[in-house]
Amino acid sequence: MLMSFFTLFLLLAPTVDDFKKEMAPLQSAVDGLISSTGAQVLQRSRATYIEGYGVIVFVEIAFEPPQGIFSTPKRPEEVRSTIAQRRQDVREKFTTFVKQRIVTTNSIGSTESLAIVIHVLNTNPADVPNLPGQIQFTAKRDNPQQVAFREF
Repeated sequence: MLMSFFTLFLLLAPTVDDFKKEMAPLQSAVDGLISSTGAQVLQRSRATYIEGYGVIVFVEIAFEPPQGIFSTPKRPEEVRSTIAQRRQDVREKFTTFVKQRIVTTNSIGSTESLAIVIHVLNTNPADVPNLPGQIQFTAKRDNPQQVAFREF
């Protein structure tokens, strides 16, 4: 009896093969979500599975392109307003995304987590000096509706 329970548990446990199948669609979804906010993906997302923790996805973005010599300069208020709106969009969209993906991603075990780590490049530090360098979204599979949000 105990042996059959153990075998069943092993069959239901997430595997590396599960993660390999889910990795590319997960990365594409993260990149697409970033792009849908108007922010730029500077370095495409990369997902990794850490046994005992779960899945972590890293991506590097810029909320606003740098003001260059060939573009029409924007007023600082306009840059701050655009970045604030995109930050809010990222927060709302990724909170919803993590809630949905944590329950549908087979490679995440019942006690494991999903984390999205967004590295932010501040391309306009004179206009937005207090922009965080990193934004994190984390949820555990056993409590998918509680998404932790942190900015550093």
